[in-house]
Amino acid sequence: MDIHQIQVKFDPVADRLLLQIRTRDDSLFPIWLTRRMVMRLWPHLRGMVSGLAVTRSAPTALAVPEARDMLADAARERALKSTDFKTEFNASTAKQPLGPEPVLPIAIDLRPAQGQAVALVVRDAHGRSLELAFGEDLAHGLLKLVESALAGSEWGLVTPAAAQPAEPGTPPERVLN
Repeated sequence: MDIHQIQVKFDPVADRLLLQIRTRDDSLFPIWLTRRMVMRLWPHLRGMVSGLAVTRSAPTALAVPEARDMLADAARERALKSTDFKTEFNASTAKQPLGPEPVLPIAIDLRPAQGQAVALVVRDAHGRSLELAFGEDLAHGLLKLVESALAGSEWGLVTPAAAQPAEPGTPPERVLN
């Protein structure tokens, strides 16, 4: 499967993330991600992508945790520089090989993919399955999209940018009394 575009957005009515994958052959694969599924998947996905990035950056080095974090951050920044977040997701009608309804996974297997950074195998209760392989740059882009969607979800799985420390003298964006 040749991934062309990825979109991750929070749907407040369904209280789920909608991950949409569009391939270069104009196929669309929508996948619902529940809070419970994201809670289980998120730390492992982040860890695997960061770990693979560190291993590729310094394959023979035995880095201390601080150095590993620095190598992972550098790999992430390098990957995100080449990622296009400005082009709108093509939401036009496309082939939907798994049907019009998004896949609601009962399981997502996460593993290293040969020649890629990571593979996700998504399976639902109706027997549908989908294997998604992400190269390093695409995997970092996926992480960024999920982080952005999680910040808007208010699930408490990531710290929203507004809650992070601002520059001194900058007024907060929102104040609760």
